Amino acid sequence: SIQVGSTGTPSYTLSIAGASFLSGAVVHKRLQVSSDYTVLAADYYVGVDTAANTVKLTLPQASALIGGQTFVVKDEGGVANINNITISGSGVDVIDGQNEVILESPYASVQLYCNGVDKYFNC
Repeated sequence: SIQVGSTGTPSYTLSIAGASFLSGAVVHKRLQVSSDYTVLAADYYVGVDTAANTVKLTLPQASALIGGQTFVVKDEGGVANINNITISGSGVDVIDGQNEVILESPYASVQLYCNGVDKYFNC
């Protein structure tokens, strides 16, 4: 199901078997948060404004995602050294074997992908 020229959300995922070639830019969804947030399967870039307080992000359950699904988290506020960003898995999901990852450097970022079962990995 493809909707071209529409702002609606398609009912189905577009799957391409084999190689694909795009001759233009690829734009991913970007969301900015400044308080605790549960990341959605539809999110991609999660920009965190750390100017006012610490922020905790909870990833969706890996088993609810497709293996290889990726999220990028970035300290857009630039003060994660003061107001850390904590990223945790849901339930028993782990990130590189740990319950959580903490961004604690100014403008730090992390790119995570899941196995579609119970784990996330840092790229």
